[in-house]
Amino acid sequence: MQRMTETVVQVIPAIQEDDGIASLNALALSKAFLHGKLSPVEAARTLLDRIERLDRHVNAIVHVDREKTLGMARASERRYLTGKVLSPLDGVPVTIKDLSSIAGWPRRRGSLAFDGSSACAEDTPCVARLREAGVVFLGKTATPDSGCKVVTRSAVHGVTLNPYDPTKTPGGSSGGASAALAMGFGPIAVGSDGAGSIRIPAALTNVFGLKPGFGRVPAFPPDIDMPHSVVGPMSRSVADAAVMLAVMSRPEPRDPFAWPIPFVVPDDLGDPDLSDLTVAFSPRMGCDAPLADREVDELVAGAIPLLARAGARTCAEDPGWPVDPARPFQVFWDTVCSATVDGFAQDRRSLLDAGILRAAEAGRRVSIGSYQLAMEQRLKITAASREFFNRFDLLICPVLPTAAWSAERNVPEGFEDDDWRWCPYTFPWNMTGQPAASVPIGFTTSGLPVGVQIIGRWGKEENVLRAAAAVERRRMLAIVHPHSR
Repeated sequence: MQRMTETVVQVIPAIQEDDGIASLNALALSKAFLHGKLSPVEAARTLLDRIERLDRHVNAIVHVDREKTLGMARASERRYLTGKVLSPLDGVPVTIKDLSSIAGWPRRRGSLAFDGSSACAEDTPCVARLREAGVVFLGKTATPDSGCKVVTRSAVHGVTLNPYDPTKTPGGSSGGASAALAMGFGPIAVGSDGAGSIRIPAALTNVFGLKPGFGRVPAFPPDIDMPHSVVGPMSRSVADAAVMLAVMSRPEPRDPFAWPIPFVVPDDLGDPDLSDLTVAFSPRMGCDAPLADREVDELVAGAIPLLARAGARTCAEDPGWPVDPARPFQVFWDTVCSATVDGFAQDRRSLLDAGILRAAEAGRRVSIGSYQLAMEQRLKITAASREFFNRFDLLICPVLPTAAWSAERNVPEGFEDDDWRWCPYTFPWNMTGQPAASVPIGFTTSGLPVGVQIIGRWGKEENVLRAAAAVERRRMLAIVHPHSR
């Protein structure tokens, strides 16, 4: 796909003839397939053509294989004709973040240091489950080098832009996935989240993203960033993400941490009754946030009356952190970057992103005692979180303290690239391993999307999804496309 090394102000084209198919969600597509109103081949071909025509405006897609995609679509079409449909997602096109392996497809991880010239030998577990469900692989989406940024920029693929304002970032590290969804390049996407990398881009591009709890979606081989980093669904509707999660979380015998129980899609996502839930609202999440946008605050607060209207009991309360979560997280971030760098041959390390190299240097200075202290602090934070969620079913707070910022910067104006203090709301839940999601809540006066974060009890993704569906039902923001702003 086209490489974009400079930020260029562009205008997303007006409505096109293929917007009908491109705007359909996954379940609507499968229903159309089932009733013969649309074929998987027609859908795949239309979306591939759309990517070819429009991706130059955002640079979200880094690899397509038209023949393999159409081959998967033709196989799905035969299953519909013979009544042998594999799942509710059979024939539905998906994009997959280029940190995940697809058998027979290359994987570059956004890195000059990584050899992306050869095809992967096998699917990563979530990709294997999607393949078994008959999902059609549409393309691979952009990520920064090894998923190391909260924007999507790499020396390999250049800059990915926000469809709602191409001078802004779509976030990261799943920014290629979120931009692709917003552009209508498929209704569902695979993302991953080690510090907010699903929720941040979802919030900045008006899509839904769920970070499942650690162990919900199997992984193999085990990640050195456990329990922080997990794979999860991104979509333009909550129901699509729920069905996608049910598929992705099917068993994987090689993962020693995978849960032995299946995820069951809640049956009330169409109109959830939340009278069984107690919801806490915390505009600062008990953290010191040096950056706070008034418009974002007001939009996030607007989720509370929507949940109350759905029956939830709501009140204001902050989590009580025994220590600033940023302190242990910085240790884990730096040491994981150090391990990442050390995993490459000496002559390849200089090709890694400068941010990874800086963090790796800091990681090498972390003593065993300091690392053990960070482990102890993480345990205390997790225990405090468990105590909080013994009293509340859900916590509502921001995803970010700001809307999208300049695509030319890694972080908003006024902060250094390696400074995590400006966005304290996402990474604590990677340390505790709990489910958390971003659902669209509105737009700033300048037309930039904002998401609200919903965090749930460990093992209770269904309640996060039900609350997100209640917000979605009352705002209907998924129908607001970039070219309509």
